[in-house]
Amino acid sequence: MLNDFQHTQFALARHLREPLHMPVLEGVHAVDVRACKQDMAAQLSAVLAPVFPVTKACLDDARWQHVLRMFLQASPSHAPWATALHRAFVAYVCVSPELQTFPAWLQDLVHFEGLQNAVRTTPVTWPTFEAQGDVMHHPVVLNPTHVEAVYEWSVYGMDAQHPRLDMQSTYVSVLRDEADAVHVFKSSVFRGQLLDLLGQGQTGAQALGALARWLSHPEPEVLVREGAQLVAQLRREGVVLGTLR
Repeated sequence: MLNDFQHTQFALARHLREPLHMPVLEGVHAVDVRACKQDMAAQLSAVLAPVFPVTKACLDDARWQHVLRMFLQASPSHAPWATALHRAFVAYVCVSPELQTFPAWLQDLVHFEGLQNAVRTTPVTWPTFEAQGDVMHHPVVLNPTHVEAVYEWSVYGMDAQHPRLDMQSTYVSVLRDEADAVHVFKSSVFRGQLLDLLGQGQTGAQALGALARWLSHPEPEVLVREGAQLVAQLRREGVVLGTLR
């Protein structure tokens, strides 16, 4: 059973989340409510802004604060962990009808920054592999943190100092290396399909041969030979770690 203090806390929290629908308790001074609102907004921004710096930079401060207020009112997340709050924010922005009047790129940008954070923070067990193995002729081991994503807006290469987005289909590879640094690389439909085949256990040569047949390439052996450079690039980037032992 809640005591009076806990009841007051929960009632105040409900009012802070939905001030238009939940009246403030009698006896709670307006100045205290205002201070709580400001502190709560500041705390929420302190948790979200470091993970979504480009989103914050692309929105002016008023719109950023407005998004935070709407998220606070609508989000069902009650988990105390920052990572859970980050995921809830991405989920909210990507489906919220209340944000339809905001810039069309907002969903892509929030998802992209949230994806990088997820890759950065998700626990992973690194597999064993043969670092010097022949990736063209042996099944490969892919980086377990690697994710392919596609966006309608040019999210790749954005930063807080250059917050400009153009409508342009953008394919990216996102991964974390064994030193826990997150990397983002340009990708493509072809590269994504190649990685799908490599992930199914095909060798580099087998995967490129399959793509050559799918594309009805007039000289499959040329595509396989030139595609070996792309497989080597995936290895340098850390998407391909090596071969199975």
